[in-house]
Amino acid sequence: MDNRQQVIRFLDTKHMVFLFISLFLIIIGSRAEVINYSGSYTPFLDEWDGDAAGLLKPYIMGDLTIRDLFSPFNEHIILFTRLLVLAIFHISGYWDVILQMVVNAALDAATIVGISYALSRVLGGAWAVALMVISTLINAIPLSYESILMAFNTHFYLLLAFSFASLWYLTDSQAWSPRWALGVLCAVASFLCMASGALTLAAAIGLHVSQIVCGRRRGVREWLGIAALVAAMFVLTTLVSHVAESDPYRAHSLQEFLWKLLELATWPAAPIFGWLIVFPSALFCLRTLADRPPLTDPRWYNVAAFGWILTQFLALAAGRAGMPIVNRYFDTLLIGVAINLTSIFWLLGSHPIGGKRKLWRRLALVAWLLLVAASLARLERHLPEYLSHRRQTAEVQAQNLRSYLATGDALYLTSAPGAEKIPYPVSSRLRELLDTSEIRAALSPELLSRDTPQNFVEAFKRNFLRLNFVWLGLGVLLLIATIASAALTPVRPRAHGFEGPAAGQ
Repeated sequence: MDNRQQVIRFLDTKHMVFLFISLFLIIIGSRAEVINYSGSYTPFLDEWDGDAAGLLKPYIMGDLTIRDLFSPFNEHIILFTRLLVLAIFHISGYWDVILQMVVNAALDAATIVGISYALSRVLGGAWAVALMVISTLINAIPLSYESILMAFNTHFYLLLAFSFASLWYLTDSQAWSPRWALGVLCAVASFLCMASGALTLAAAIGLHVSQIVCGRRRGVREWLGIAALVAAMFVLTTLVSHVAESDPYRAHSLQEFLWKLLELATWPAAPIFGWLIVFPSALFCLRTLADRPPLTDPRWYNVAAFGWILTQFLALAAGRAGMPIVNRYFDTLLIGVAINLTSIFWLLGSHPIGGKRKLWRRLALVAWLLLVAASLARLERHLPEYLSHRRQTAEVQAQNLRSYLATGDALYLTSAPGAEKIPYPVSSRLRELLDTSEIRAALSPELLSRDTPQNFVEAFKRNFLRLNFVWLGLGVLLLIATIASAALTPVRPRAHGFEGPAAGQ
């Protein structure tokens, strides 16, 4: 067995299952720790308008319609977020934002592991495992703590899940096949999470056109399929509502748009160095197009993923130029880091070479990883401060709401304007919502100064969050055991995504 065979190990089905479980537990444990430390049963900011006024109030009154479920919230149609809120309302018996945070954590963990696996299929065994582990560890750092602690942000996680599921089906399927139709349905579902989901079809269109140019798709049927995708994308984009309040955040010049696009594409590094972050993915796509691999080659999926993240950058640069890089977008930006990480692993790590070229490739890989690590560390260093601040303000906000609900004294709201003392920026609007009997009845028992129900839901939440380090520790131990077991298992080549070097090499 040569040195390359000694390094590359092939994960069989058992090892892969254990790998997935370990990575899932690591992310779940990380999220549970954040929720346990800084999470609050007090709804926050958009949750009051999006959940309380727009959903739970008409639902409790018996006035909720199907049209209400599809009505826009800002520019977005958040159908699945609303359905989840209603489901949790029935499960818990009240507006339970903590349980929704837990569900979001599970969705996030499953999505990250799934996307990491899908991207890793272009790599050899050891490189694929390294890609999945590093991507998981990066995402386990709670950089996106605002989304973790805001139950309302379910749609950010589902946007990723549905978009990458859509690309999974559309990348290698023939137009008008059942698999192709399922991919289109997933793309539509991504639009029913956030407005930028309409651009999932743009990534698929770009990919299919590229595959036609490379001679991997051909015929009238494929062109009609592309035409159908274009028509569907056009319909979805026309359904995006114009929100005048968002106009100040839009790009107001080509120069501003291009600069914000550069900031997004080069995140987490500063733009002056950040081009090194995205360069591997650009080169990966060019190499794939030059090789013209068959549709079954997993490299096409990574090309589609890179196209998708670029569409999100374009949408943010155009629609949120005033604040393109804020905490709630970090989950999407971190997926971009995983895509770029996969590309540089493929370019510099998975090709069998020797001599000085091998040394220079290794040095380039180390330098790239150090650049990413230093950039992420710059963001991470303030995490304890942010989480502590969120914990303290949440306690103050909960106390002010409890006092108002118990006494009706408006001073608890009006004497403390702003989101630091109350969980909504406009005290008069918050008071109006709290005085609505349907909304008040939906609030958590803690806010109403009542005992929480003694049932399995409360026991599950309490134990799940309390045991956060157990989930994290189990994940780490299972990961170590899985890798050690795989390393000791004799090499058995098999037709699987982790087999050998990247497909088509």
